[in-house]
Amino acid sequence: MAEPVIYRRRGGAISRSEREWRVEDDALVTRGGSGRDKRYRWSDIASVRLLHDPVRACSWRYVFELQPKDERKIVIDNVHYCGAREFEDRSDSYTPFVRAAIARWAVTHPKGRVLIGETPKRYFFLLISALLGLGVLAYVLVAVPTPLDALPYANLVKFGIILLMLPIFWRAVLKVMPRGVAPDQIPDRAFPTNSNPG
Repeated sequence: MAEPVIYRRRGGAISRSEREWRVEDDALVTRGGSGRDKRYRWSDIASVRLLHDPVRACSWRYVFELQPKDERKIVIDNVHYCGAREFEDRSDSYTPFVRAAIARWAVTHPKGRVLIGETPKRYFFLLISALLGLGVLAYVLVAVPTPLDALPYANLVKFGIILLMLPIFWRAVLKVMPRGVAPDQIPDRAFPTNSNPG
């Protein structure tokens, strides 16, 4: 049996102590302030997801989600709560832990795919919001008088500007599109940039 990979973090102000997460051969084990272990067997984990999920105080937040078959989703991130509005980036221990957890999960689920990016529901709302934003920008460019209106080809210039916005929009859409990848082909962008690959 290999030495378990361990990750520790304090989730927030109401957490009395750090929670420990341990990758073992047969299960993901967690231990809270009470000292009791809770085991999530790898065979019971239906899916795993990696995503960059920044929040106001921590733009560098990355999340590892595990979905057990009959329990609520487990969410582990690289943010450690230190005190009021003080957070520590634990990416140096988070990334090796996540890689080890995915490797153990992949042994149990050889055909499993690691989900990268947003959930389909959130992606749908982000896509609708982005389309509305693009539409409003295009409408403002056409409807609001601009210095371009004095040019003989103003409509063509405005149409060209709208066309130039489309690749930017498309790139943003593709970047957050949910997709599955093989556990050994996870792109580096799914992990924090300032961490060691493990």
